[in-house]
Amino acid sequence: MKRIPLYEYDRRNREKIVEAVEAENGLMLSAFRFGEQNGRIQLPSGTKYMYIDVSSLFSNEDRVASLLPYLERIIAFVQNIDRCEAYVILERQYMASAKGMLYFALGDVYSLEEKLGLEGCQAKNIADLTEKEFDDLCSTVRSRLFGNPEFKEKLFEELRRFRVFSAMGNQRIFSAFLYGTSGIGKTETARLIHRCLSPSEQLIKLNFGNYSSVNSLGSLIGSPRGYVGSSKGELSEKLLNSRGTVILIDEFEKASKPIHNFFLQLLEDGWFTDSLGRDYDLNKYVIIFTSNLTEDRLESELAPEFKSRLNLISHFEPLSNQEKEAYVRFKAREILSGVPEDKRASITPEIINGIVDIDVTGVEDLRKINAELMNRISSSLYPIFYSDEE
Repeated sequence: MKRIPLYEYDRRNREKIVEAVEAENGLMLSAFRFGEQNGRIQLPSGTKYMYIDVSSLFSNEDRVASLLPYLERIIAFVQNIDRCEAYVILERQYMASAKGMLYFALGDVYSLEEKLGLEGCQAKNIADLTEKEFDDLCSTVRSRLFGNPEFKEKLFEELRRFRVFSAMGNQRIFSAFLYGTSGIGKTETARLIHRCLSPSEQLIKLNFGNYSSVNSLGSLIGSPRGYVGSSKGELSEKLLNSRGTVILIDEFEKASKPIHNFFLQLLEDGWFTDSLGRDYDLNKYVIIFTSNLTEDRLESELAPEFKSRLNLISHFEPLSNQEKEAYVRFKAREILSGVPEDKRASITPEIINGIVDIDVTGVEDLRKINAELMNRISSSLYPIFYSDEE
């Protein structure tokens, strides 16, 4: 059987995909409808493309094997149709299962969003950005991440270095370890980079606060089927459900020794295999580890061989009062920009001054400042939004 390409898509983009297919005189057909018509499809006049979605056949893992002959019929139909161009498409979350089941028939895997030119749905990686896109990313991080200016410039320098070595095939993953007290911008660094690269994708985030047991590696990459407490693995599943290329790992210091060893190997190889034998290539990914460790504990908590594989280790300093006040003004403007047009005239300078006049002295955690800011905004805007009309 000749191998065919497979086009994966994010189900959150389905409405946009349907619109794009219809705009190019295409037809989307579910596997169920294909079966109803027994492969004898009546194409509307002028149809140029046909997309057969086989996602429903993979929704129940226990039934996939029994549906293999049905899948083979669809593949044979796509290979032999000459009335139009035909493609097999699949929700991204089922891709690993499809690869395992149809290894003999599938060729390369492509993004359906990219094929249809849905620019807002495409995910990017740090290595393949144009220089202008990379400069824009740096500008965004520089302007939206408050405090720690030396860290930001060092980050950009190390990212540039990574882009060079990635282009030469000498480095697969960029990794950074950020440590310091809670709520001063460590996780925000990962979120900002992610938003610049893949705004329509979910950030791949793991918290290792509950990964301290000796069996925690199974929670990360799954355990074999049939074992008591078997699972698919949190990292494995999140990689399957997001095309984002940034991974955020909070509280890394709390992870068990097997978890540390796993990442030691991952940073070396750039890929891993989960408990079900599925390979995950993390080439051109950014992995950001965060920790609340103090500087004096860093040496004892992190193994030298792990630190040697990191591209950047940086201590985050608490923000100055001036930086926190600038953050309050920035955050207030960002939130208030969402006020409906017909309400904006009611938000006077006095109201805005009352919102941003927060005493930030002695408050290090930006989350606490955010909470106070949200309280003031809601109290100030509620009468404007919900006042009784005459």
